[in-house]
Amino acid sequence: MDCYVEDHLNWRPMTTADLDELGRLREQMGSFDGTMFTAMDHPADVGGDQVLGENCVGGWDNYGSLLAFGWNIIDPDPGRARVHLAGGVHPTHRYLAIGRKLLAWQQARAVEWWQAQRPEMELWMGCYVEHGQSGLQHILTRAGFTVERHFIDMHRSLDTVDVPREVDGVTFVPFETGHSEEVHALHHLCFGADIDRDHWETSLARVCRTCSWVALADGIPVGYVLSGDDREEGLDAPPEGWTERLGVHPLYRRRGIASALLEKTLVSMAESGCVSAGIGVDTTDPDAGVALQASLGYERGDSVLLMSRSLAPAKSVS
Repeated sequence: MDCYVEDHLNWRPMTTADLDELGRLREQMGSFDGTMFTAMDHPADVGGDQVLGENCVGGWDNYGSLLAFGWNIIDPDPGRARVHLAGGVHPTHRYLAIGRKLLAWQQARAVEWWQAQRPEMELWMGCYVEHGQSGLQHILTRAGFTVERHFIDMHRSLDTVDVPREVDGVTFVPFETGHSEEVHALHHLCFGADIDRDHWETSLARVCRTCSWVALADGIPVGYVLSGDDREEGLDAPPEGWTERLGVHPLYRRRGIASALLEKTLVSMAESGCVSAGIGVDTTDPDAGVALQASLGYERGDSVLLMSRSLAPAKSVS
């Protein structure tokens, strides 16, 4: 596909040699916008093993400075056609319609890939928008994207923590390695998340066993909370505990198990020396989705929208 986007900049496919310059551009945009970089919106982390020339385009000014980029991150799963769109324009060159035209190029490239590789599937295109990026949200809305999910970070102090509640018929035990397989299966049941075993075990490396708990009914896991802290990141700040995963078996919900699990992990975090606790909420409803955490003293922090657009299969399979 032609890499031309518009007239204000000089456009060409990006290569791995451009990644350092791309990092500097993103730092400049982040400083200006006051935003954070989400994992899925960091191309150097997520898309580094892809063919950059086909899916990533950059725009340089006449002095050789990179001022805009668009990167289509293809989902490696051959069973679906999903493309995450990451990109941005330097603050000095916004309001020239570069972002709108860059998005149009990315969508056209996504459709080209889809029609060549997986035309029998529905095409899903998604883009993450941080709170405060009203310009990007407006551009996406005009292009037919709608809000699919909300990702909300919540935090609370651990100056005081409540005594964890008891739940009839349920016992709570610290998470141990021996629980891994059963909790993995329970996580899949709770969320339909098909996380392969290697990825699951890798994610457990971030888990602190003393701050993670499993709810048992008749000796079988029916709930879990997996948490860690940020001490290994070497931050110049008091340690914060972080809840990575929380789930309760569908047949055991509305019995207070999720609240009890979070109360258990809050006490454990405080005892381990953490001064605050955080949790990420993934929800379709930004109000109802945070009710549980808010009832336990968590307050909203950073938030991110996932906006998406889908196209019907280009052709049917006989």
